[in-house]
Amino acid sequence: MSRIYFLVIFMFIALSVNADVYMNNPRGSNNRLNEQSAARTNGNRMFDSQNNNRGGYNVGDKTDNAFNANDPQYNSPDQVYDWNDLNAEKQYQMAYFEDSEMVIEWTNQHACGGNEDGDTQKVNCNIVIQYMCDIEDSDPAMRVEMRNGGNTNTPNEPNDYASAVADTDDTDTGRQESKAYYYECKKRRRNFGLFTADQKLNGDAARYTRQNNAGTRRGLECPEERDYYPDWSPTPWIDIAYLTDNLNDCDMIRQGSQNNNPVYKCNGLIENNQDSYITEDECTEMGGSWDRYDKNLPEPECLQMSWSRSNHHGNGREPVAANYTFKLPTFDTLRDYGVTEYGSTYTAAKCIWRLRYNISTDDYDPWTTNATHNDILENNPTVDVGARSLQGLKLAINTAQFGRTFQDRSHTFYVVERPTAFQNKEIINLNVRGKRCNIVQCYPAVEYDFVPNNLRITQDTLVHVQWTGSNTHNNGNNAGDGQAGDDGQGQGGTDRNNMVSTMGEGENYPIPLDIEEFDSYNLWKQSTCYTLDGQEITNWYDCAVIMATSGYGRSTNDDFTDFSTQMNNAPASLIGGIIFQVNTDGTYSYISSRNNDFSNRSQKGVIHVDSN
Repeated sequence: MSRIYFLVIFMFIALSVNADVYMNNPRGSNNRLNEQSAARTNGNRMFDSQNNNRGGYNVGDKTDNAFNANDPQYNSPDQVYDWNDLNAEKQYQMAYFEDSEMVIEWTNQHACGGNEDGDTQKVNCNIVIQYMCDIEDSDPAMRVEMRNGGNTNTPNEPNDYASAVADTDDTDTGRQESKAYYYECKKRRRNFGLFTADQKLNGDAARYTRQNNAGTRRGLECPEERDYYPDWSPTPWIDIAYLTDNLNDCDMIRQGSQNNNPVYKCNGLIENNQDSYITEDECTEMGGSWDRYDKNLPEPECLQMSWSRSNHHGNGREPVAANYTFKLPTFDTLRDYGVTEYGSTYTAAKCIWRLRYNISTDDYDPWTTNATHNDILENNPTVDVGARSLQGLKLAINTAQFGRTFQDRSHTFYVVERPTAFQNKEIINLNVRGKRCNIVQCYPAVEYDFVPNNLRITQDTLVHVQWTGSNTHNNGNNAGDGQAGDDGQGQGGTDRNNMVSTMGEGENYPIPLDIEEFDSYNLWKQSTCYTLDGQEITNWYDCAVIMATSGYGRSTNDDFTDFSTQMNNAPASLIGGIIFQVNTDGTYSYISSRNNDFSNRSQKGVIHVDSN
């Protein structure tokens, strides 16, 4: 077990790094829920992001009503995706089909990427992308039952094993990891082989790390698992990808990922409220059982991270934000893993996304620095520069920030089993990122845009277009260190999106649907549309109405007398989304008519279709 004491993959050395990372697609929460302010209310609500308070996106609402804090979510995807209930006061969970392709997009404040062998930067970094799903595991610590919550409080702390397993209190708070998982973290001895510099940790449990020496609790995550990767104790997180500036690390990642490698845990001690251990010898000596855990999942992909510029959110060599294209797991894979299955009309697994950004500089070797090097650094040292009468020069160094891990997590979503009509088809997710505001008011979030906004497909491809938004996304005070306000069209504080065809990428006016000379530009007339359950929408005009009104209307025969031309009373989410297949080769452009104000114009997209 010696590898445990020197596995320091996340323990990078950096000079007082102050960075942040934000997911834009899917929408990262940064611990937000439904705040009507630019700054989040509680940075300790679900997890430790170490980001500033202004980032993140509110949880999505299903309709034009804000969710009811006392009854915020449905129990089944059948209810979530029932578009007949347009008066609901419920949260909305995005739907992604199994084995579909989606673009995960984010911004990291400081640099990342390049290649250590020929395109070096001063920065060492990696991006770890993971997901976690509800699972009815026999081990209470591995059991997961997530919810976004109805308030911004932090869940209560479990103080003994029985209460952690029972988990019957504070049912209105958000939840990701289980209380039993956090209780194990409280009782498990930390890894004493890790580099801590001169930080004085307040305890010997895994809740205390160099970045969190006081053991401050954020949600129910374990600080040691948060700060290090791959972890040496079982976690419910599933690895997707490891993006790095040094591909020589890939073998170590493949050999350390819990997806495809066994990991062990000491059982039988925590259940009696005793301390637990991370080595077999200590575990068995104290009367515990050293048990093996296997996920039996595919190994994570290890790729070179794209280059980005320091201190410029999202700026890289190419005019696109940092991103990774992910093929979601099949439902058979999830079922074999043991996820909880929800719904009958829609069979689905409830999950969340997680993205971690790890950064240091080349001042020290991040891979070989461990507890034996704790004396090489100290807080705010005075250094001798060799001048005879000069007492030295003080450096502003915070050893708690020498090597930092930042993270963002999404709100809950569903992975949906494909209906028969969609079997053996390529499915690509087309979503919307951003929120209402201009770029200064949004920062470090982003304005609206489609993701991906330049899509190349064949006639055989299915595109699942979907969006969600909040009715409380008001960038008012407290604005933190940024500018308050939410410039844009329509009612303040509301996210709204729609999708209407145009004659070209530079156009700001939609084409009329009822004039034949525009038919070749009309995406919906050239497509076959389906609902989430695989039912064909036989009238293309109905599909166009759904997309133009965000589902306020489902047919040309609906009554639009009370419909707001700026979509104020349209649903904040395109419920269930629309799946379409383009039947004619060509290039099709579209915009959101709602978000076409001068200050934030350019929510546009283009689809290139080629039968070859």
